[in-house]
Amino acid sequence: MDFDFDLVVVGAGVAGALTACTVKAAKPGARVLILDAGNNGLDATQRAAFVEAYQLSPGKGVPTPYADLLNNKDGFAPSQDGVSNPVVMNQYYDQSGTTDLFKSGFQRMTGGSTWAWRGNTPRWLANDFRLNTVYGRGVDWPFDYDELEPYLVRAEQELGVSGDDAEWASLTRRSADFPMPAIAPSYGDLVVREALAGMPPIDNVDVVPITTPQARNSREYQGRSSCQGNSSCLPICPSGAKYDAGHHVGKAVALGVDLKPACVVTKVVPQQDGSSTVVFKDWTTADLAEQSVTTRQLVLALNAVEIPRLWLISGLRNTSDQVGRNLMDHPTDEVVGLLAEPVFPFRGPQSTLGIENFRDGLFRKDTGGFRMTIGDDGWGRTQSPEAALDALMWDKAARKILLTGAKLQEAVNHRVTRMLRFSYSTEQLPNPDNRVTLSDKRDVLGLPRPKIAYRVDAYSKAALTYGHSVAHRIWQYLEGTVGATEIAPAAPAGTYKGSGHLMGTMRMGTAAADSVVDPSGQSHDHPGVWVVGSAVFPTGGTSNPTLQLAAVTLRTADALAAAL
Repeated sequence: MDFDFDLVVVGAGVAGALTACTVKAAKPGARVLILDAGNNGLDATQRAAFVEAYQLSPGKGVPTPYADLLNNKDGFAPSQDGVSNPVVMNQYYDQSGTTDLFKSGFQRMTGGSTWAWRGNTPRWLANDFRLNTVYGRGVDWPFDYDELEPYLVRAEQELGVSGDDAEWASLTRRSADFPMPAIAPSYGDLVVREALAGMPPIDNVDVVPITTPQARNSREYQGRSSCQGNSSCLPICPSGAKYDAGHHVGKAVALGVDLKPACVVTKVVPQQDGSSTVVFKDWTTADLAEQSVTTRQLVLALNAVEIPRLWLISGLRNTSDQVGRNLMDHPTDEVVGLLAEPVFPFRGPQSTLGIENFRDGLFRKDTGGFRMTIGDDGWGRTQSPEAALDALMWDKAARKILLTGAKLQEAVNHRVTRMLRFSYSTEQLPNPDNRVTLSDKRDVLGLPRPKIAYRVDAYSKAALTYGHSVAHRIWQYLEGTVGATEIAPAAPAGTYKGSGHLMGTMRMGTAAADSVVDPSGQSHDHPGVWVVGSAVFPTGGTSNPTLQLAAVTLRTADALAAAL
C-alpha cells in the first residue's frame, strides 16, 4: 500500500521537532510530516514582534508576548465560556470536583512550551531512575541512568547547554563535557554564594550553591547568539540565546520535512498493518472541514495532557488502563526577603545558581527530594516590580494613596534592588488517581476538553514543608551574617505553585499489563504508534524534565529510524 508519508509527527515542541530532525537526518529519503496546532512564525521578524509586544505591555505575564495570537483572525476565536486558543493556559482544563488544582499550563504554539520556559537543564540523578529499588517508592524506569547517559550528552549538544563540569562532577557521571562554559553568575549570585560559604550544614547536608546548567548560550552556538543578559527570558529571550524548539523545527524543514501549522489532530486510526490514518482540522479554514493523511509510522509528540486526551478521543486500546493516569508536576513555592545591601537583581537570566544537595538521600523514603533555586528575578512570582510599585503607591483596602514623587521613587529603589528569593521544586510520586480523562465540556473545535483529577499527596506536601524549612533557615543565617529580612517566615499551609512540568500519563515500561509504551517508546497495544516527551516518564524525578525528555526522545527516534 502507498502511504502519504513514512512518518507523521503530531506536535512541534522539543520532542516532536527532535524526532523529525533525527529521523530525517538518518533516513534522508523518508517522507516526514509535522502536524502542529500552532500558527506562529519562527523567524527573526516574528521573535521581534513578540519581544515588542512584551516590552510595550504594562503586564508581564507568560502569555503577554503572544496576546495577538489569541483573538485575531489567525487564531481560534474565544469560546462562549472564555476559553481561548491557541495559547492555552490553566483555564482550558476542566477541574471540577478535583481535590487540588493542577496549576501548570502550556502554550499551543509551534515550538511548544519552550516559548515560555526558563531554560534550566540539570540532569536527573541516578537514583531518580530507580526510586522503587532504592527507596521503595513509585516505580523504576525500564532503563537506568547509565543507559540514558549517552543520549543526555546528545541532548545537551542539540539544545546547547552551558554548565560547569567541575561543579557537577560529584552529582552525575558524565562521559563528555558541557558544550559550553557556564553562564556567568550575577553580582547578587556572588554576594549570596560568598555569604553562604560559611553556613553550617542543614541536617548534615551542605548548603552549596552551584551553577545551574541551562539551554542558554554562554557563547555563540549553532547560529544563535550568546546571552545578552536581557532578564526577560521568561517568557521570551529577545536575542534567541535561550533554546526554543523553533530551532529544530526550522532545521527539520531545511532537511526536507513538511510542516503543516494550525492543524489540530482530532483522531488517529491505527490499522492492522501498523500504519495509521491521522484526521485533523486546519483552524484557519472557514469550514473547519476534517482532512486526513496516511502514514507508515505515527509519533504523538504532544504533552502529558494532550496525548492521553487524543488517545481517549480516538478510542484507542488501553490494555494497561494507564492511559491518562499518573499525571505529575513539581509542586513549588518560594520564600522571599530583602538583603541589607543592594544586589541589583533583574540582570541576566532568572536564575544561574541552584542548591542541588537536597535532591537525594535516605529521607526520600518518606519525603520527596527537591532542588532549590536562587533567583535573579527579585521576588519571582511572589511580587513583580510592577506589583511592588503598586503596593508602595496605593493602599487598595483603604483606597488611599501612600507615596508619590521622590519618596515613592526612593522606596521602590530600596525594595527592588534588595529583593531575593529561594525557591524549592519538589518531587511528586506517580498516583493513578491523578489522571486526565475526557470532559463533557467542549473546546472551540467541538472536541472534549481534558478533565483533570489531581491532588498533591503527603509525600510531596512533606517535601514542600521541608523545602520551606530549609529556605527559612538560610534566611535566618543571612540575617545573622550579611543582614537580611525574611518576608514570608510562616510555614505554608499546603500552598504550592505549578512548575510547568507536565509529566506522566503514558507510562513507559516493559510489560503491556502496567505500561502504555515499551522502553523504545512504541505502543504495546498499537505497533506503529509511538509516544515521545515527558508523558512517558514513569516517575517525575527531582529536577526539570526537558533535558531528560530530549534524551529519551533521541533514544526513541533512533529506534524509529531503524524501524523505517
